Amino acid sequence: MIRFIRLLLLGGLLLAGQAMADHMLMARVNMKADLAIEYLKTAIEEHGYAVAHVQKCDSGLGGFGFHSDTYRVLFFGKLAGIRRISAQHPEFVVYLPLKIAVEAEKGETVVTAVDPLTFTRYYPKDHAMQVQFRRWRNDILSIFDDVHREAGGAVAMAQH
Repeated sequence: MIRFIRLLLLGGLLLAGQAMADHMLMARVNMKADLAIEYLKTAIEEHGYAVAHVQKCDSGLGGFGFHSDTYRVLFFGKLAGIRRISAQHPEFVVYLPLKIAVEAEKGETVVTAVDPLTFTRYYPKDHAMQVQFRRWRNDILSIFDDVHREAGGAVAMAQH
């Protein structure tokens, strides 16, 4: 699990400077990371999700040669949904709960999440999973938009 988090953050970091990244949802917010994390937590909860954990990853990524003031991953989900999907699709549990990576960058904050639509190709005939992926994507974009509004509109969002 820690290896997956490191890879997710590494991928997010490498793509953070690009205007658009395949299979990622990203936003650059004009506020400090600690404040952005608090707004993210609030937005996540307002969308009916629970924040399960906030993971510090600064030292782990430092071992890869990447240095920043703040690297965090917010794990969040809806317990009933996670249990249902885990029971029906145990192979998908490595992607649960959902995650948003947060990186401080020169007084701004970059937030990154895997676009849940990335997984649609693995469940082409499972209508419930297709709907779930679209719902997660819409919720993540809405969460990013909430943080955007709190930052006073100073955000650049990229999505594929």
